[in-house]
Amino acid sequence: MSKTTLFLKLVILFILPFTLFFLSGCASTQDEQGTDWEPWVGKLTGMVDADLKMFFSRFEEEKEVYLIKGTFEGDIARVSGGYGSGTMNAKIEGKVKDGIFNIRMWGHANVSDGAASIDGKMIGTLSKTQAFGTWIINARDPEDSYELTGEWSAEKIDSESKGN
Repeated sequence: MSKTTLFLKLVILFILPFTLFFLSGCASTQDEQGTDWEPWVGKLTGMVDADLKMFFSRFEEEKEVYLIKGTFEGDIARVSGGYGSGTMNAKIEGKVKDGIFNIRMWGHANVSDGAASIDGKMIGTLSKTQAFGTWIINARDPEDSYELTGEWSAEKIDSESKGN
């Protein structure tokens, strides 16, 4: 066996595992983890108008407990109290237990007076195809804090309509 052949075999032996590892990583960077998560879309309304994307785990974490994660992006309308107008985006994470939501949200807002960090909570109920409830967000900038409130709703995306 020549040195060139041996060298090529060693290169392939070392490169193949790395290639497979990187390809498997690329496959998991889709919107969410494919069939393990059920997509839902909706809206936040009230002092913020935002588009909501949620993903429900298809597997129980505990008896009748499912994980939720997602995001929302939207606009803060000019409201009384001097909140100003601007944009907001955040991540959400939480659980549904026996059809009751308990979701935490965090992110940031950019308004005419500057930027603020946000955190809050979504509570609500769930049926097989719809979910709804209320939300509350606390926005904090270096000088003050503000409370924003409203309602939210979401619907399950039918996987057949997505072409899957």
